[in-house]
Amino acid sequence: MKQMIRIATFIVFVYGIFLHIDAAALGASKSSYKDVSSNFWAAASIMALTEKGYISGYEDGTFKPNQNATRAEAASLLARSMKVPLESDFQFKAKDVAPNHPYYKEIRKLAELGIVQNSEHFRPEEPLTRAQIAKMIALTYGVKVDSVNKTSFQDYPKDFWAKDYIESLADIGIIKGTSPTTFSPNTFVTRAQLATFVDRGMDFQNKVRTYQLAYDYLSKHYISTVNTAVSWTNEVVQLVNEERKKAGVPALNQDFALNQLAIIKAQDMIQRNYFDHYSPYYGHPWDMAILFDYEFTRFGENIGRNFKQPKDVVDAWMASEEHRENMLKETYTNIGVGIKADSHGNYYWVQLFSSK
Repeated sequence: MKQMIRIATFIVFVYGIFLHIDAAALGASKSSYKDVSSNFWAAASIMALTEKGYISGYEDGTFKPNQNATRAEAASLLARSMKVPLESDFQFKAKDVAPNHPYYKEIRKLAELGIVQNSEHFRPEEPLTRAQIAKMIALTYGVKVDSVNKTSFQDYPKDFWAKDYIESLADIGIIKGTSPTTFSPNTFVTRAQLATFVDRGMDFQNKVRTYQLAYDYLSKHYISTVNTAVSWTNEVVQLVNEERKKAGVPALNQDFALNQLAIIKAQDMIQRNYFDHYSPYYGHPWDMAILFDYEFTRFGENIGRNFKQPKDVVDAWMASEEHRENMLKETYTNIGVGIKADSHGNYYWVQLFSSK
């Protein structure tokens, strides 16, 4: 028996580095260090950051991965990995970091950005604890930190100052414990650990920037929003714009943030087993958009289920007066499309429209 094909429409209006010597003085190759073997647990991160020019080794060709990292080294690596201009007229207060310090600009930049305190003493050559680097990593890469976390460790009290930083980072895999139950927050972080944390932090930030991850303000967790149907997404957008051209209305811009919202909606319908514009978890479509910090003045949604190809669902939407009106509305400027399959291979299609 053929499965029933269902479509629906909805419209709403809302007012709504690191290291102690300069790179020029280094003798280490950019591709290897004498004391970092290819099977060393942090080798991939160390070499990736080396190739990017964010870190480098010592004159004798070593990296010293198990040596404690200093606060200055960490500041240098973090600032370089952010790719931000280091020149600034910011009034840096630290008396123990002279303007001729090799990492003066990097440390000043982190103070300017609020990643480290702009106080009279920075203590650049002191080692850094695992708890301290957790906070710096979270602030550097924009991780949403909250107290609702799946991960916990037993070697610090519930009111420990870095608890939420540690557990929020552990939830998304940027940091790990020293055992299944311990984090060792007051243990000094090594240079290998620092490189690994930064590499993972950069990867996390890239996934957020490319709409592969989104922070869910209701669940207080990051959720995957990978577009697994890019070609179909593009085809739906193309087909809609062809219909708009026939109708004499401007083409819509594909909006990657709106694509992400559509993916979230499709995943939500599958996860919570419903097919409707109103989500039992997120509420109305515009509620979800606001929740995920999407700005708009006008918003619309089409949904479909059990269609096998982009043309099939677009044709079905065009055959429905309300869906067609949504797709051809002249005041819309942006479009986003999300397509996800459930465990039985049934596709859920979500088409979102907005005016900016």
